[in-house]
Amino acid sequence: MSNVQVKHLDDELHEQLRQRAAAEGTTISEYVLDLIRRDLRVPRRRQWLDDIAHLPKYDFSRDEIAAAIDDGRGRA
Repeated sequence: MSNVQVKHLDDELHEQLRQRAAAEGTTISEYVLDLIRRDLRVPRRRQWLDDIAHLPKYDFSRDEIAAAIDDGRGRA
């Protein structure tokens, strides 16, 4: 298993991490690992934009959009 070391962590930031970890009932190490895991589950912005760019394109008129909204609201 690998290790990551964070250098130059000021006392205030360390204290905030300690308090948050304590509030979660865990250690600073586990708390930071959880933050990293959550961050890595989120797609990178560039990847997200690339994925959106490859979605099919639709060209709806305003009337078609309004009709779909009305239909969804049960007003058709």
